[in-house]
Amino acid sequence: MPLPLNRRVLDQHFGDLWPIHNEGFTALLIECRRLFDGDMDQLLILSVIGDRTLTQERAKGLSYREFLEGGRTRGEPRRINTQSVADCTGIPRETVRRKINRLISRGWVKKNEDGTVQATHAAAEDLAPATEVSLEYFFALGNLLIDKLDRLPGEKERSCPGKPET
Repeated sequence: MPLPLNRRVLDQHFGDLWPIHNEGFTALLIECRRLFDGDMDQLLILSVIGDRTLTQERAKGLSYREFLEGGRTRGEPRRINTQSVADCTGIPRETVRRKINRLISRGWVKKNEDGTVQATHAAAEDLAPATEVSLEYFFALGNLLIDKLDRLPGEKERSCPGKPET
């Protein structure tokens, strides 16, 4: 039986969720700032490019190990160029261009023949510390949600959390 997660449940448990979210998100921002030498615009630009490179469709069923090893993905990445990144982020086009060039020099982005850009496997490898912080953040929130949702009024206590009763 799926857990009844909805906005009401999140509102009801805000005081339990917010501190864990804030702690995890802050840790992630601190790690990203360190990895990007303080340049949070560069982080945002790579995040937008990465979103197009490893879309939900391409990542479906991909394990973390496969991700780190540059493992199997389906289909082609969606294309994005400098102007599209500028439009998406609100960062001026010339600034985006300079920061993409910096990301290319770091080996985290490659430029295709058609002028589009995509994230590289080197980005996944070099930014693994931030991914690890993200996973810990997801783990903490997920465990809290499971614990809170398992104790909703009217729900019977489960003998094994996460598994339906038989």
